[in-house]
Amino acid sequence: MASSNTPARGRRRFQTDLQNAVQSAVVGVEVRGFRLSDVSEGDEDGSFSCLITQSDGNLEAALTILVSDASEYPSDHTFFCSSQTELPPEVASVIDAIYEDGSLTIQDLLLRLLERIAKRMAMLDLRKSAQSEDQSDSEGDLDDMEDDDEDAYGMDAYDADDAELFGTANAHQAMDHSVLQRDFKEIVAHGYQPGFVRFGVDDFALSVSLPARSFADNISPRALVAWDKQLLSGPQHLILLLSGMRGVYPVLQPDGTFTPTATARSAALHFRIGLSNDYKPSREEAVEMLRRFGLQEEYGANPNGPQNHEHIDQEGLQDDSEVEDLPPDNLEFEVPEEEQPAVDSAKTIQGFRPFSLSSSLESLLNDHFLHILQLRIRYGLGWAGAEVLRSVVETTQRDAADVLREKEETIIAADVAEAQLSETYRLPFDPLLERSAEDAVNLPLAAFSYLLRRLTLCPRFCLVCHQQLKDGLEALKPYVCSSPLCTYQYYSLNRGPSLEYEICSNPTVVDLLVSLAYIAAVEGALDAPLPVGMGLRVKLQSIESDSPDGLHDFDKLDITNASLQMRWAISDLIDMIPPIMELKRHLEQPRKPGRAKPRLQDIDRSILEAVWLVLRWCVASCTAHLEELQSEDEKVKNMDPTWRQFRFSVGAPDAEAKFRRAVEQAKQENSRAHEYPALYAFHGSPAKNWHSIIRHGLWFKTVAHGRAYGHGVYFAKDGSVSLGSYSVAAASCWRNSATRAAACVALAEIVNLPQKFVSTSPYFVVDKTEWIVCRYLMVRGALDHGSSSSATAQPIFRRLAGPLDPAELAALNDSLAEEEHIPYVPLDPNHPLTLSQALIRIPEPSYALEKLVAACREESIAVQYDEDDLAILSGIESGGTNHKAQEDDDRINVDDWVHRREWVDECIEHLMPPPAESSPMATSALQKELRAMLKEQNAARSLRELGWYLPEELIGDNLYQWIVELHSFESTLPVARDMDTHGVNSLVFEIRFPPTFPHSPPFFRILKPRFLPFIQGGGGHITGGGSMCMDLLTADGWLPSYSISAVLLQIKLAISHLDPRPARLAHNWSTAYGMYEALEGYKRAANSHGWKIPQGLDKLAR
Repeated sequence: MASSNTPARGRRRFQTDLQNAVQSAVVGVEVRGFRLSDVSEGDEDGSFSCLITQSDGNLEAALTILVSDASEYPSDHTFFCSSQTELPPEVASVIDAIYEDGSLTIQDLLLRLLERIAKRMAMLDLRKSAQSEDQSDSEGDLDDMEDDDEDAYGMDAYDADDAELFGTANAHQAMDHSVLQRDFKEIVAHGYQPGFVRFGVDDFALSVSLPARSFADNISPRALVAWDKQLLSGPQHLILLLSGMRGVYPVLQPDGTFTPTATARSAALHFRIGLSNDYKPSREEAVEMLRRFGLQEEYGANPNGPQNHEHIDQEGLQDDSEVEDLPPDNLEFEVPEEEQPAVDSAKTIQGFRPFSLSSSLESLLNDHFLHILQLRIRYGLGWAGAEVLRSVVETTQRDAADVLREKEETIIAADVAEAQLSETYRLPFDPLLERSAEDAVNLPLAAFSYLLRRLTLCPRFCLVCHQQLKDGLEALKPYVCSSPLCTYQYYSLNRGPSLEYEICSNPTVVDLLVSLAYIAAVEGALDAPLPVGMGLRVKLQSIESDSPDGLHDFDKLDITNASLQMRWAISDLIDMIPPIMELKRHLEQPRKPGRAKPRLQDIDRSILEAVWLVLRWCVASCTAHLEELQSEDEKVKNMDPTWRQFRFSVGAPDAEAKFRRAVEQAKQENSRAHEYPALYAFHGSPAKNWHSIIRHGLWFKTVAHGRAYGHGVYFAKDGSVSLGSYSVAAASCWRNSATRAAACVALAEIVNLPQKFVSTSPYFVVDKTEWIVCRYLMVRGALDHGSSSSATAQPIFRRLAGPLDPAELAALNDSLAEEEHIPYVPLDPNHPLTLSQALIRIPEPSYALEKLVAACREESIAVQYDEDDLAILSGIESGGTNHKAQEDDDRINVDDWVHRREWVDECIEHLMPPPAESSPMATSALQKELRAMLKEQNAARSLRELGWYLPEELIGDNLYQWIVELHSFESTLPVARDMDTHGVNSLVFEIRFPPTFPHSPPFFRILKPRFLPFIQGGGGHITGGGSMCMDLLTADGWLPSYSISAVLLQIKLAISHLDPRPARLAHNWSTAYGMYEALEGYKRAANSHGWKIPQGLDKLAR
């Protein structure tokens, strides 16, 4: 239906697809006797209507469809469907549930509606034909079918005897244990570890993992440490967690599409990626990783600036005064022992947790993997070719076969180019190469192999759109392409490596990067890439703004005159960034399970949003690896102790392999290269240039000091030359800097072929950048007058009295090597490396990494599969604990919570009438939500474990008012003891829904019992009026995807929270809360925290 000129996304794409649907409906679209007609644009923005009729006249459904956000179409949106006319329950249930399908195109949505309605009506006809045999049984079966069958899209045939097609197969029938066993064994045969995580009776997740000791053999340790040091810290496992199979396995057919059973059960694969010290996550860890939201907490936040600390403390937030306000000049450059990076702490190596690339890789797998897999199988392509085909199909919205015919050469070339990468990259084995078209797809193995491949090649692809970078950037760390949309998402939506993680784990490096960016901006050396495309709104003191907020659009500033205005703006924004160590302390405040993490913005809400975006840009735009050297064993010897030393790597992950290949070639051309494979030399440059050098590496496109000895990168064999005249000190310094960076010098390794250098005297001039690998960055801080360096002076191993001939220098090197237990680089005596006549000694660059990898191998523990996994691998169906489960059920039935109707009647005695306003959209959503709640409640093994109760007898004609009980709090909690003392059976809530639900949050309030207010020593996130003080229930924190049952559990968790004080019942606990005081309490809490109050809230009380 789409043409090659179809817009990629947004409102224009929505309108284009809608017009295509209108034209298609005129021609006629019919699925199994159900016809789509009369598609037309609606009165509201983002809405349209259509008519679905049955050929025999038994059905006529006039539908209104609304998209949640047309600007995000065809992704990150939801469709809501309603009908103004009464429809059969079978059709109504399909319409009510369509919003659960998430992001669809209009064409997919309409076809899905036709397919599902056709299936439901066919099932109804089959049930009616069987009513003469058993009327009551057939009605019960139909009810079950309506609940269980929520997705029949893609079904090709009906079979009355095949219950799986209609989603009624039980868990045992839906899982083929022999197929799971076969796939697990194949995973083990490839050297990976499979895992089975059970969530309940009929749902589970699968995992595949690889220990760090193994993927360190396939991916350069240098790259792994640069991407995330966690990858080589301790006995780690890289884990891929697959969920959303709805108890079905296998979920894919040989062509990569969902099986009929998986389709009928609404299977929707979801991938999570993380690290763990075990081969698979526990059930609790998996649930936590799959949880999509948590309670928002302020963590000592300041809503209006530093002056409001007292007000915040009165609201029960953590006292910000506990964080010591150290002046920047007193901050030590070296990270104190108790503030070492979080990756080294015992606390953070426990459990299943994401790492710096998890978000990007999860986005790739969740949004693209299945489509790429299907295209690869269908057309016999490799991963690279299928990715190119998928990209073109998604961009142009054309048929894949047409695209393949047109761009076959390009697609095949992509596979050929990837095969050539095997010369410098060790790509994982591809399990799809050996399968035939009829073979089943081992989904976990295929997904994990694809994950390892993309992890290995991640710097070659954009972190946001996942397309291959085409701008020639060779980066060690992954980055984004030049697309403004990708730039915006990378920085504004935090789609790249986590800034918060970098601040907590590498605060000194973050401080250094910000300091160098500031120097470059102030001293006129800051150039592309500038932070454009990020939506920055900035202040310019010298230029007035026409905008009411007094801010300028950064992207529209004058880019002439060397981007002077942009540099001013960036330097002003950096000056507003708080000290990095202060941010680290803020982010590391402890939190309870289920609580949302502290945010940077919460430290001071008076700071412009652009400040945090620029901080993110300073860190995330650095594609090199920097790590401060703390151990004396790793430091370069005989360096001036006032210079701090950093391990410094820049260039693509395969740069090391290319360099080693050049070294091997040099050994064939130069006999000295056999004994001394490489030379070392210093490169100095003014401090203002290092922001760019760290991002691009050493190149010679710009002339800084003249080129009297030819074109190339200049190096000095004596460090005093580079540290002196060339490393010009900065004339400025970021005011909150702890590093106080003033000057920088690099120490690089160079292939030992001096006869092919442009020049060797008095400097090395090298024009082949692949012959250069940076190893160290030396940084000198700006010391205060009258102060001395805090660094401990290193011993001078040997100071040369004068020039030595090569033989004497070689003997000296040998004698020094015998004195040291650290392997040092053998330096060519013909080209000695010195600093003011002191002989420079360099530890072997691979020494530290080899120690890290060796330690990782030593700490690795052999995988010991648990009972579930052993049962699968041995071919025994798990379920040997049935007797224990029965015993648990018997115990629960004896000790279960019991609903007391008289207590609830007492609580609702003075209840206000239901809300008067409604809407078709909200009604449809509430019908679906109510059915889901009752289904979950009736299927629960125990009400005590469920934790909430919805009294069915109190469900009235108005769906916009619910009564719900929260009960069975942990017996050790003060609130549970109070309830037991006063004989309170439950907390009785009223939930009132607005007509804009599910886009707006419902209003929750307690009717009884009354709680102790916060000002009198109470807690539990309950306001003085009985409403809930939670960001989750405000316009800022609410999402349409939240289910009421999940929100109830979050409320129960909040009430159970003991910090800052536990919830307690008031002395007048039996006095009911009023609606007015609940609303006022909610508004006070929202205003004090800076939360947005939903529109129309007051109308809910009428």
